[in-house]
Amino acid sequence: MTRTTLTAALLGAGTALASCPPAFKNVVFNGGYSPSQFPLIQGASNYVTFDLGTNPGQIPMMAFASDVPAAVEMANSASPPEYMLTFNEPDYSYMGVTPTMTPQEAADAIRPLLDSPGSGATKFIAPVTADPTSSWLTDFYAACGCQDFFHAYNIHVYLPEAQQTIQKLTDFRGKFPDKPVWVTELAPGNANPACSLGWDAVEAYMGDVFAWAAGTGWVEKVFWNSGNQIRGDDTNVCNSYLLDEGNQPTPLLAAYTAVQC
Repeated sequence: MTRTTLTAALLGAGTALASCPPAFKNVVFNGGYSPSQFPLIQGASNYVTFDLGTNPGQIPMMAFASDVPAAVEMANSASPPEYMLTFNEPDYSYMGVTPTMTPQEAADAIRPLLDSPGSGATKFIAPVTADPTSSWLTDFYAACGCQDFFHAYNIHVYLPEAQQTIQKLTDFRGKFPDKPVWVTELAPGNANPACSLGWDAVEAYMGDVFAWAAGTGWVEKVFWNSGNQIRGDDTNVCNSYLLDEGNQPTPLLAAYTAVQC
């Protein structure tokens, strides 16, 4: 099936692609990024990385329990952010480096923010798990009693086919149907030991998933991973980076800029 016929099948016959909704297209920067890279990603409304930074275009992330005091201070400041992401993959230690938390530990850790969220100007985004099919989130909400606290749910998806990705997002929506969804990491992850997806395949994947997501009415933002090239043994980002190690455009950057929903 070609990209054109796949997109038509996903969106419905006769449906024309249109410009993406405001602030819908966003990007992720990983370790080693510089804030100066964001202006190079034309078409991205905002970006995230794994800290509480307030650089232009950045949405702050309270990634770990150690970030909670600073997040409380930020939310209660004279200039609170519009959005704040909360815990990042507490169920999984990335490369054996990032800390993990049980649902109860996370519920205890987030309590200061629940008790002191600021004036209400900040919309908080729910924690995101590495495994969206697990019971971690359900157990966390039961432990903290805080499901209503969050503006939107959050999911990461790394699957090599657009249709697989769409099914994963649809299943997640079935589990949590009462709020918008942010897809804060999206790329056609590759289960093979080495990346075997070409730039053309990744471009087609990007176009199909963005088009479908924009048409759902419940996917509020999508963050493409990644804006910068990262370590070559991470096949989650198989030829999906927009800038290479020299900050030069990859073959995918023009496609990202031009993608229509």
